[in-house]
Amino acid sequence: MNHSDWMLYGAYGTTGRLILEEALRRGHRPLIAGRDASRLAALASETGLQALALELASAQPLPGVSAVLNAAGPYHLTGRPLRRRCLDAGASYLDVNGEIQDLVAALDCDAEARKRGIAIIPGAGFGVVYGEAVAAHVARRLSDASWLTLSVADANAMSSSGAARSTAAVLAGGGYAVEGGALRERPIAFRTWRVGDRGFAAAPRPELVAALRLTGIPEIVAGVPLPLPAALVMRFAGKLVGRMLLRTSARQRPGKAPRKVAGTDLRSRIWAEAGNNSGKRVASLLETGEGYRMAANAAVHAMERVLAQRPTGALTPAQAFGAEFAVSLPGTTIVDLQV
Repeated sequence: MNHSDWMLYGAYGTTGRLILEEALRRGHRPLIAGRDASRLAALASETGLQALALELASAQPLPGVSAVLNAAGPYHLTGRPLRRRCLDAGASYLDVNGEIQDLVAALDCDAEARKRGIAIIPGAGFGVVYGEAVAAHVARRLSDASWLTLSVADANAMSSSGAARSTAAVLAGGGYAVEGGALRERPIAFRTWRVGDRGFAAAPRPELVAALRLTGIPEIVAGVPLPLPAALVMRFAGKLVGRMLLRTSARQRPGKAPRKVAGTDLRSRIWAEAGNNSGKRVASLLETGEGYRMAANAAVHAMERVLAQRPTGALTPAQAFGAEFAVSLPGTTIVDLQV
């Protein structure tokens, strides 16, 4: 495995810097790339890495690398053009995408990826990696499950402007759920529920797509913590809120330092509950560390697997590396719960 044979796009962003930090710690020397030449030059001077200013709107080809990791959100703007470059160059593509619509578009590249002999692996960050792992776990516990609920509570010690723009784009696109074995549009927060003392509301999470592909369970809802009054607002005005946030984020100047909050021992949790038509139910809890750092950890480990194993096709992380990929990452556990 050549630890220098890959490119990190968006290396100077919040998530990109965490990925780079983890990659350097594990002995990698990737080519760093992005749109901002001055920020790249500063990062190259700091790390001693080679840098490439790459504007996705241009016809500039990819350099000779075997894989690219995209950490530059929002992915509805960067995902498609960078995947196109990778397909044309015969380089595998990974990202830490949390946008459901772009994740679907990435997985639609399967035939061309196989023809080119490369992998397209979207969602190799927090939500998809850990969400599909606990979904697969409960599906194994209840092989005839007919429904699945995922409750995602990531704990973050920082914020990212790219992630904020991605979230706004997702909200503007409306809600989704898996119904009748297919991804269907639904209002945001069309359903609410509780896990312990926390309220959750249905959200258009990319884990919906990954869990469906991995388990085949025909009815799946994913949600995030949201008080009931806020859920009611989002149910009737979620798209409008998303469009307003998109306009606001478009006016923000890039390059701001990420906001950090106190707390070094934050724990992110994803609850999965499944049931069958006979009324039997099972539930499990995946627990891991702070969201941004665990996303970076997952992304670097995913890149290592791609470089070593050379999978082909458009795949979710668990499809590419196995359903146990997430629990092989440090600090990640799954425990079974009493229903």
